[in-house]
Amino acid sequence: MKTFSKLVLFAIITGSLSAYADLKAFTKAEYDAALKAGRTVVVDFHADWCPTCRKQEPLINEIVKSKGYENIVALKANYDDESDLKRSLNVSRQSTVVVFKNGKEVGRNTGATNKEDLKKLIDLGL
Repeated sequence: MKTFSKLVLFAIITGSLSAYADLKAFTKAEYDAALKAGRTVVVDFHADWCPTCRKQEPLINEIVKSKGYENIVALKANYDDESDLKRSLNVSRQSTVVVFKNGKEVGRNTGATNKEDLKKLIDLGL
């Protein structure tokens, strides 16, 4: 029991347990429903082979897990697989983050790896 308690305490301290979700894998159904509901939606066009994407993901996760960001729907779209989505949003590079509010795009950035820059972008949706 002591080991379990220590693991739970470690998870809480390190942020492994959180009331807020990490980036979820993109699904068209969730994306469409969130847009239709007027929710803030963050779409991260991610590629596992992309070093910039690997730097962005933990920063985006940290931001959307923060207080005040509870109602954001954060989705990770696979850059190599989501051709229709890329085409519809005119995304031509991986590491592009697009933010929507009330069903309309309010901002995007490609290649940002600074937490403050990503936070400012995501804040456009609040």
